[in-house]
Amino acid sequence: MPERNLAKQLEWLHSARVAYLETLEYVTRDNEQAARLIAQRVERSLAAIQAMPLLGTPTAAPGVRRYAVPNTGHVINYRITGKRIIIQRWHRARRQS
Repeated sequence: MPERNLAKQLEWLHSARVAYLETLEYVTRDNEQAARLIAQRVERSLAAIQAMPLLGTPTAAPGVRRYAVPNTGHVINYRITGKRIIIQRWHRARRQS
C-alpha cells in the first residue's frame, strides 16, 4: 500500500514571509549564528504545526491560531484550510508588563 503524506502544505502570505525574512536579515547583521538558530527553530515549529495543525492556540479572529516559536520572541499566526496551512503573520511577541 503506498504511503500517503497527510501533512498539510504550508503557504506564506507575502507580508508574513517578508516580515520573517526582514527579521532574519536584521538579526544576521549582529549575529549570524543567532539568525541560523531562529531559522532552525522556525522550521521545527512549522514541521510541528504541519504534523499537528491544532497545536497553536485559537485567537479572537475566527479560524486563526497562534504559535509562539520557542526561544525566538516571535509568533506565527496561521489559518488551517482544507489542504493547506496559511502563515498569515510573523511578529514579535509582546512582553507582559
